[in-house]
Amino acid sequence: MTGRETNQAEEKLILQSRLSEIAQLPVWIESLSRRHAIPENVEFAINLCLEEAVSNVIRHGYGAGAGGSVIVSFNRTEQGLFVFLIEDQARCFNPLEAPAPDHSRTIRVGGQGIPLLRHFTDKLEYEWTPTGNRLKLFFSSACPEL
Repeated sequence: MTGRETNQAEEKLILQSRLSEIAQLPVWIESLSRRHAIPENVEFAINLCLEEAVSNVIRHGYGAGAGGSVIVSFNRTEQGLFVFLIEDQARCFNPLEAPAPDHSRTIRVGGQGIPLLRHFTDKLEYEWTPTGNRLKLFFSSACPEL
């Protein structure tokens, strides 16, 4: 099932493991931003981080031709944090344990996704569950600038 689901506790976007599905993220995030008064600079950071994380799940977690889904959930905490949970059934990958890329020798395209996540989020949490990966991204209203 693809689309938006809403309940009182959280809002969800369910995507299939196809790169074309990522186009739904900015529209969903913009809608959340309007309804939850997410500042524009934080909305930008959320968009950047979610697109990076979801595209990595689809490209590297599921790989070519593999079917599966990516569920992105949103909650706002009592402390005012905007929390996004990305769940998938792809192979295990903990981005918190990934080493920083070494760019001292050559310039290359790619490899900036995890550093971007670390820079723009206030906190990252990862959990491997019996059904797959769970990556939680926390954003505050005081988001770092580019």
